[in-house]
Amino acid sequence: MAKRADIFHLSQVLGYLVYQASGCIRDYLGREFVRKGYPITVEDFTVLIYIWDQDGQPQRALAKRLHRNKSYITRLISGLESLGFVQRIPGKDDGREKRLFITGKGRNLMTVVEPLITEAMDIARKGVDPSEMKTCEKVLRQVIRNFA
Repeated sequence: MAKRADIFHLSQVLGYLVYQASGCIRDYLGREFVRKGYPITVEDFTVLIYIWDQDGQPQRALAKRLHRNKSYITRLISGLESLGFVQRIPGKDDGREKRLFITGKGRNLMTVVEPLITEAMDIARKGVDPSEMKTCEKVLRQVIRNFA
């Protein structure tokens, strides 16, 4: 009888590899945020980048894009709002719907953090042929579309 390890190798499972690669980048950024004294976590940064990219989006849309539940996103937004990085404004048609906006302070933080993100991406790409990286990105985008 075949051993379970003979059938199922984590090192060959796409989800596991993506999870591990993502974890390496997140760990690096988390350490650097602390070392440089930035008042945010990697999760906070992820939320900020989405809001910066689509200022004014509904909070529920952000939760969907990040594959997180509403209460998790609400907690993150509350923390970022208390730091002055984001602002929640009731929607025009439905006051219960909160729209998210990055503040000037949030934009300034993102500008300061940007070189660190570039550095992390440079480390991630080190030793990878640029054409292979493009292929990898293309494949991962297709995987994401397959689950959308």
